[in-house]
Amino acid sequence: MQLRFRPPRPSDRNAILRVFGEEPTEEQLAAVAGDPAKAARYRRAVARLLVTDAALARTIVAVDEADNVVGFVQWGAEAGEHVTLGLAARVVRAVGPLGIRRFLRHEKLRARVAIKAPEGSFHIAEIHVLASGRGNGVGAALLQQAEAEARIQSSTQLSLTTATNNPARRLYEREGFRLVETRTDPEFEHATGVAGRVLMVKSL
Repeated sequence: MQLRFRPPRPSDRNAILRVFGEEPTEEQLAAVAGDPAKAARYRRAVARLLVTDAALARTIVAVDEADNVVGFVQWGAEAGEHVTLGLAARVVRAVGPLGIRRFLRHEKLRARVAIKAPEGSFHIAEIHVLASGRGNGVGAALLQQAEAEARIQSSTQLSLTTATNNPARRLYEREGFRLVETRTDPEFEHATGVAGRVLMVKSL
């Protein structure tokens, strides 16, 4: 696959959402008591944060020979990290009023395993590859694009956080990231099936 990298265009919004996908994570399922339909709606609510004008200004997309978006990397704050009124309203619509109590409990548990990005680091908030393009080096190439952008911004360190059970950790390690912190919580693991989160960094 021949890849090119460029800033996203407004017309790429739907393509970016397709790459992000609608398959809920284990954490998203846990937040809505395992209801797949509610979890998918919740994921769509979060996904809208990825395609705001501000978010697109912090994004690089990978495109194939036909200029189809096959992956993207985004830096800065992670989607859903800061709950705004707009996001809260969308979450209510996604999970329903009866699901809010469970959702808020989940958010409290998630806070126990949350890890802040190191001060001054170039933080990779999102990196996603279209399912049909995985295994073709797209993820590694996007990480290299993020590193190039970090150097332009005179950053001396890349960082990212991810779930303890994310298989992409092997990719991050191959690209020079090292594990610097692990945060777990037994109640969070009981609720989600995920032990917690890890912080990985790469010095530039």
